[in-house]
Amino acid sequence: MMIPMMVPKTKEYIKFRKTGIVTIEGCELVGDTSLTKRLYSRMLCGHYNRDKLQTFGDLASSTKDRLIVFYNFNEELNSLKQITAELERPISEVNGHVKDLFAYENDSDSITFIQYQAGAMGLNLQKANKVVFFTLTDKSELYEQAKKRIHRIGQNRTCFYYLMMCCDSVEEAILQTLNQRKDFTDELFDECKV
Repeated sequence: MMIPMMVPKTKEYIKFRKTGIVTIEGCELVGDTSLTKRLYSRMLCGHYNRDKLQTFGDLASSTKDRLIVFYNFNEELNSLKQITAELERPISEVNGHVKDLFAYENDSDSITFIQYQAGAMGLNLQKANKVVFFTLTDKSELYEQAKKRIHRIGQNRTCFYYLMMCCDSVEEAILQTLNQRKDFTDELFDECKV
């Protein structure tokens, strides 16, 4: 079951999409190519969006079930782990640097953070039945495989997928493209008006 969790886009996102440059949290983001515009637009919908981080914290505090959280950027992981630590929840993570599933395997209230490229394929995570897409990948195959991590043989509970999305943003365009089983490319981003 897909559950959209919509948050407003920030004024910094709006400014960046109009001008291609914004300063946020002491960092100057300059979108001088399609690639950097796309990456920074996605980041502004992720860890730079306080409403989205708050929504994640609210969701995590509303359940003691295992959560699987997919993310893209290391900065997202850092922000999400800080929230999880404040909730005193056990943490596992899978990314290009770490593959630690100890808390996932041993703690029924654990939160497991998975970077798409490192863990969207091949992991069996059917002890959980809830996935949070904090941000979306731009690769269709990774998105489809990420959904399958909890929907495995042996899963006897309904699977819930929480899509954390910024309204009227590049994230909606990414989701629309992924739902067509296509990758979200620079060309599609250039056509995106939000």
